[in-house]
Amino acid sequence: MSAVYMDAITSPDAWIGAELGARRDWMEAFTDDELEEIERALRAAQARGLELPQVDRETFPLPRVAAKLERCAREIERGRGFAVLTGFPAERYTDEEAGMVFWGLGAYLGMAVMQNPRGELLGHVKDYGRQFGKIDVRGYETNAHLPFHSDGCDEVGLMCLRRAKSGGASSIVSALTLHNEIRRRHPEYLAPLYRGFHYIRREAALSDAPVTPHRVPVFGQVDGLVSCRYVRAQIEAGAAKLGQPLAALEVEALDCLDELARDPRLHLDMDLNPGDIQLCNNYTMLHSRTDFEDWPEPGRERHMLRLWLTCRERRRLPPDFPQLNGYGLARLPS
Repeated sequence: MSAVYMDAITSPDAWIGAELGARRDWMEAFTDDELEEIERALRAAQARGLELPQVDRETFPLPRVAAKLERCAREIERGRGFAVLTGFPAERYTDEEAGMVFWGLGAYLGMAVMQNPRGELLGHVKDYGRQFGKIDVRGYETNAHLPFHSDGCDEVGLMCLRRAKSGGASSIVSALTLHNEIRRRHPEYLAPLYRGFHYIRREAALSDAPVTPHRVPVFGQVDGLVSCRYVRAQIEAGAAKLGQPLAALEVEALDCLDELARDPRLHLDMDLNPGDIQLCNNYTMLHSRTDFEDWPEPGRERHMLRLWLTCRERRRLPPDFPQLNGYGLARLPS
């Protein structure tokens, strides 16, 4: 076995869910003064008629809140890999106003990137009545359970606008803890995970180049820093498209990774309430969601806003592990 795999990861982002679940120091609430500052920034941006890409630190000034967001950025980039902000009264605002607040806060954490080829800047995570598993359907457009995975950016943020009638709980797990557990229990699985897999290119699935030409590693390492990228559905779709079934050892390795992520001792569950914001490092965390049932009344459906961000302090990645910026930096409409 290569020395790459030998040492256990002991950084703060290699945490155990059961240990964090026993305390709440990973949650930070907005104070009344901070909420008043956010309100002033929102109303000033509205008065100027600003569009989302025009909202930045200069046009959405938050001198008091900025210190809290800077602590969150450090925690996400160099600490435990995630942060949760609570206490924003989303019910007092329209969905559009809450979206501008979320965007404005995000400007202090990184640079927003587009989430699909259509140029979507602020994602709307809700059930559109689409069928999970179809090649042209993204899981967040359904009410289905979403297995643990990472997104195509440095950092993903969710703001809860409305909760489901039942279900829809969010879960996160440290990918670095999963690496430690695989190293301890089944070190033979690390080689295929480091070698990686061909991914379906979802938006190009019906084109002449539907699959990544190179293997995308699940784990990569540079200078002792381990990172993760993982979407099993795209791996399996890529193998099917190529007509090249995964090897038995590869399937076992992926099954082990999924089983460990589902271990209630390892992952951390949270029910996001309206106004709560969850922020995760996509190279050190995997995230999941349980299936859910919506309220029957129109306008009451479960609704999350989503940001994809490029961090200002970018993580060092190995050469075969290219950094992702969604579908490009946010830009003003022409």
